[in-house]
Amino acid sequence: MGSPKNNDSVAGAASESSSNFPRSVVVAEDDAFMRSLISEYLETAGFLVTTANSATDARRLIRAVDPDAVVLDVDLGPGPTGLDVAMGIPELGNEVGLVFLTNFSDPRFAGYDVRAAHPRAAYLNKHMMEDASTLLSALNAVLMDRDLEGFRFDRRQDRPFANLSKSQIQALRLIAQGKTNQQIADIRQRSLAATESLVARTLLAIGISSSTDGNIRVDAARQFMMNAGVPREDLTAS
Repeated sequence: MGSPKNNDSVAGAASESSSNFPRSVVVAEDDAFMRSLISEYLETAGFLVTTANSATDARRLIRAVDPDAVVLDVDLGPGPTGLDVAMGIPELGNEVGLVFLTNFSDPRFAGYDVRAAHPRAAYLNKHMMEDASTLLSALNAVLMDRDLEGFRFDRRQDRPFANLSKSQIQALRLIAQGKTNQQIADIRQRSLAATESLVARTLLAIGISSSTDGNIRVDAARQFMMNAGVPREDLTAS
């Protein structure tokens, strides 16, 4: 996430809905520094902020606080993800404003179909945001039921691997976990021949062919981890 703007800029960005403040927001983020940064920024903008460091904590606080909005990281450490939290609480994205703020440019990297991100949620990638005011603008948009297309980074055509299918993303993630073709076939419950074909198509789609110098699976794993981080083992079967 880019550097926050100064307080005058924050106040200006929040002014359009300041008459409705204070509004409450739950921020679920497992990284302590990022959690503190987001919390301080939103408090400066006039929100009442409650923070959670895990999916379990987030679920409890959302029920207890009944917030106006929730900011969810997708990867909340071992266990359920932010997408699990959102799908398990029907109010999120409907009565409660929802913003995903994550390192994943695409929810498929976490083992989910792109549709898992609620259609009435904003989906922001930390690395693709120009500065923190984008988060405030996204929150205002979900709270005021505005068009969210500009805040759906998971739909941007310039996101990494935008041209890959869900099956290809899954295959690439499993390769990055060090799985063999036979292991991928077993996990996906497909034949070895079908899996070999899928893997070959996936590698070609990201510019790797059998004639590529070096270890092609290492190259594929490197590409995945550069764009999606180290894949979690507990998402293998997704």
